[in-house]
Amino acid sequence: MIRYAVLSKAELEARVDAVDAGWRTRAAGRRDAFIAAGKFNEESSIWSDVKTVFMDLQYDKCVFCERVLGGKLARKSEHDVEHFRPKGRVMNWPYPSRMPKLIYTFSTGLPNSTGYYWLAYDVENYACACKGCNSDRKRDYFPILGPRGAAVAAIAALNASEIPLLLFPHGSLGDDPQDYITFEGVIAKPLHQAGLPQQRAQVTIDFFSLNDREELLADRARVIRELFKTIRLTDDPDPQMQAAARRDIDTIISNVSPQAACARAYLSLAKSDPQKAWEIYLDVQRYLKPSN
Repeated sequence: MIRYAVLSKAELEARVDAVDAGWRTRAAGRRDAFIAAGKFNEESSIWSDVKTVFMDLQYDKCVFCERVLGGKLARKSEHDVEHFRPKGRVMNWPYPSRMPKLIYTFSTGLPNSTGYYWLAYDVENYACACKGCNSDRKRDYFPILGPRGAAVAAIAALNASEIPLLLFPHGSLGDDPQDYITFEGVIAKPLHQAGLPQQRAQVTIDFFSLNDREELLADRARVIRELFKTIRLTDDPDPQMQAAARRDIDTIISNVSPQAACARAYLSLAKSDPQKAWEIYLDVQRYLKPSN
């Protein structure tokens, strides 16, 4: 998952206003209609009008899997506006037909026929996600530990009572995924071994299939290969080469780069356990060799 600076709702709304000064007024009218009807119901939506706000915040990466997507020149077609809390309904998760072996010892919440309709146009409920994360996996699911919150409750109140099991890097949650998920090579793992942080990390990893998607594993392997080679250049006898390598490392682990969370974990490992880092590098070399 990506991380970025947590913005207040006012700061987020200011960014929306800069893109479309009238959007929030139009959105408020639609929200009021949903609340009056007690459900989400419209023939066409307007949230894509402010999609670029979240594309910019996320450096054109998917909020959940850190894949780099097309930018504005791609006409936003690779990005979905993701509603963190589903707007129309909430379905049972895990779904046995697709994940028959996924069983938890804790509750993941009950279904709901109306969803969080009052949040359909709340900018704190938005992010950008790839179609693999949003259309294929997120859909109408929203696992929580507690009971579903009351209709028209504010996001902060919902977060406190529902206890979302999915991480979300902005809004009232403001999760920094690095506090929950680390990487061993290309594999995402919970940072903690027990408790709520472990539960949220494991559910997020399972939910978005972060360790089962070939495109993600290959992305991370390529990043590790590049980072390993760059780290070695910091030992070059030429001071200019060393400085260039350090700058490149800073770029590879920065939020703007693909799979930056994996890169940061690998860099930390390379400092603490160079032998293990070498073994992982050899593994990714073997993994990438057939397709190179």
